[in-house]
Amino acid sequence: MTASSPTTPAPEAQPTVALPGDGELRWYRDRLVDLRLTGAQTGDRVSLVEVEMPAGADTPLHRQPYDDETLYVLSGALTVHIDGEEHEIAAGGVVFIPRETPHALRADTDTKLIIFGIPAGQERYFRALSVPAPGRELPPPPIAPPHPAAAIAVQQTAYLNGVELLGDSPFATAA
Repeated sequence: MTASSPTTPAPEAQPTVALPGDGELRWYRDRLVDLRLTGAQTGDRVSLVEVEMPAGADTPLHRQPYDDETLYVLSGALTVHIDGEEHEIAAGGVVFIPRETPHALRADTDTKLIIFGIPAGQERYFRALSVPAPGRELPPPPIAPPHPAAAIAVQQTAYLNGVELLGDSPFATAA
């Protein structure tokens, strides 16, 4: 999303080794997000985000206008809604989602996946809509529903960070 201009040079890519525990842990909604590689490290070429989703967690229908997204399911099972069709993806499965393609995700079981974003940018979205996690654990359940105005703030923040929210989750009531 942040393209370089004649006055703003592109960040320089740095050789990077991300060992276990080197990422930035964040609580995003009901999941744990680990920002493993960011645009700052890769010269905005690629980002890599590891996500742990509890069973039943889903995303709204959305798209990334500026980056392609590749999902790799490490464990568990995920249903991916891509451009109106649903696909069940088990551990070891890979999904490529070209930029501009409407999609949504649902964890059918406790699921861990990696999201590759090319070019980088996914980490900005997750960082903008999350809080630092104190450790490698899922966040506690919310104690109250969010205020209705929060949905407007989330939509605007998502858009400013490279994700366009298109509507509610396309899945039937979560399992």
